[in-house]
Amino acid sequence: MTPENSSVKNARLRLPAELDHLPIFLGHIREIAQDAGLADAKISRLELAVEEVLVNVFNYAYDEQTRADSAVLCEVAVQADGLMVEIADQGPPFDPLARPDPDTALEMDQRQPGGLGILLIKTLVDEAHYRREDGRNVLRLQINRPASLCD
Repeated sequence: MTPENSSVKNARLRLPAELDHLPIFLGHIREIAQDAGLADAKISRLELAVEEVLVNVFNYAYDEQTRADSAVLCEVAVQADGLMVEIADQGPPFDPLARPDPDTALEMDQRQPGGLGILLIKTLVDEAHYRREDGRNVLRLQINRPASLCD
């Protein structure tokens, strides 16, 4: 376990891409979000979105040959307008946001399989962005603070 805290506003955690580490990642995010004063409901939404992303990375980003050396980097940044979480893996290029949203109006037996997890993520966070950088998939999730009534 390698927490890399450069300040209270930014924190990084790099762990092997294993399901056993999910609670550590989620606890890391919850602690920073609470310290930043994010509302509990927003923290819960962010945790659920991050859980969905991480479980997919753990299950699909690495094959059996690369799994032994696999890792996930989770960076959390407290910003004036909210909280940003970046999740990076070294799996093959995969942009989960490029896939069209599933048609949830169709009956279950008429739908194409897959896509509900990323749709859930999109509904839980205020922004989601993907990029490929330095041989890594990087998914950025943003939760915004409500605008102040004094602004």
